[in-house]
Amino acid sequence: MVTRFLGIIVALLVLAPTNLVGQEGRVAVIVHPERSMALSQEEIAQIYLRRKRFWNDGSVIVPLNLPSQAPLREHFSQLVLNQTEPRLADYWNRLYFEGILPPATLASTEAVRRYVASDPNAIGYVPAAEVDASVRVILHLD
Repeated sequence: MVTRFLGIIVALLVLAPTNLVGQEGRVAVIVHPERSMALSQEEIAQIYLRRKRFWNDGSVIVPLNLPSQAPLREHFSQLVLNQTEPRLADYWNRLYFEGILPPATLASTEAVRRYVASDPNAIGYVPAAEVDASVRVILHLD
């Protein structure tokens, strides 16, 4: 009886993290609902590295980031930019002398979602569970 009980607990522990990671780890890249274009993961990386700075209509792209210590930002940076936060800090230090600034940083995912909902030129990322009708998802990342 005890062995069977332990087997069930072990099975639950093995399966539970996969389920939780799948739900909590999903990131939605969002834009204003008026933006109808699709972007690839590579194009989003170019935007966040400030190598692509204008939308197709000529408007300046406003990429939004979370604070560097935010777990979602670290996850996004690894998924999209294939970089760690310390390496990105070095990247931005080099570009600073060329007059290129990193994406603006907002304090919370709610602030990112609200900003994107109010500015047609903004792009940001939030947990997929926080997406509502005020923004449009252009890419889901796992």
